[in-house]
Amino acid sequence: MKQWMKAAGLSLVILSSSMYAQAAEAAQKVGYVATGQAMQQLAKRYNVTEKLRSEFKDRIDELRSIENRMKTKVDKAKRDGELLSESDRTKIQRELASLDSDYKLKAKALQEDQRRRGAEEEQKLVMKIRTAIQSVAKKEGYDIVVDAQAVLYADPKDDLSSKVISAVK
Repeated sequence: MKQWMKAAGLSLVILSSSMYAQAAEAAQKVGYVATGQAMQQLAKRYNVTEKLRSEFKDRIDELRSIENRMKTKVDKAKRDGELLSESDRTKIQRELASLDSDYKLKAKALQEDQRRRGAEEEQKLVMKIRTAIQSVAKKEGYDIVVDAQAVLYADPKDDLSSKVISAVK
């Protein structure tokens, strides 16, 4: 019976010490990054908006030109409407319809291309931020880094946002 008690006591000691070891192992260093703020600051730094605007400038100017031609035709139709012959009115209406359809087609294509290029640029920034987060986390000894929006409370010393922003190349 004594041996059985010793064995039970020893197993209890081993079990409790392994639980403490697991608890100590579970204590990991956790940091957080405000990725939304980082994205905004990096987009400004890399002039993403200006870059995209200049990339699509010619197409935007072309759309403005079509708008001006349409406005000119509408003004002419209003101004000279009663003086125009039926065939001239029909011609202007067809030209307006053609310009309108051309405008809508080009505007839709431009919008889609801008959306696609914006997403590409955003993805590049995301990859840069992700690489910087991994680098800072390894350098600072963090086991886990989460987005600041997922954190209800954390010590400000675990905010890695500024370090990540400065680490992006």
